Parts: sequence; structure tokens; C-alpha cells
Amino acid sequence: MRKLSLEMLRLSTEEILGRSQMKSIVGGGRFRCVCYQSKGSWTGTYSDQATAEAAGGGHCGSGIAQCTEINQ
Repeated sequence: MRKLSLEMLRLSTEEILGRSQMKSIVGGGRFRCVCYQSKGSWTGTYSDQATAEAAGGGHCGSGIAQCTEINQ
């Protein structure tokens, strides 16, 4: 996915939502995940914990991950 700058989006600072506001609109949040039975960890934005842990197949050789939400 290509990241867009605020200038390209032509948004004013009043139109930019904070992370907590975005979370309440789209659901989900930031999760910190750790691989089990293999090495690795990552942080990502997911709709819920189950979806974050399901991503373990792509991040963990074992396919087993445990994720916790990062509260900000």
C-alpha cells in the first residue's frame, strides 16, 4: 500500500483524526504480536485480536502468534 502525504490528500489539520478517533470509526487497533515455537514479533493494525493472531501464519514460521492490543 502506498502512503500518501497530507499535502497530497489536501486535508487541513482540522480534518485529520487521531489514532483513538480512527479506532472508534473503523474499529480495531494496534496490536503487538509475538511468535511461539519460532522467533519473531511485529506490530500492526487489525480489526480485532483474532485477526491479528491469524496473521501469524505470514509472520511466524510456526504460524502461532499471541497478540495484545497496544493502548495509546
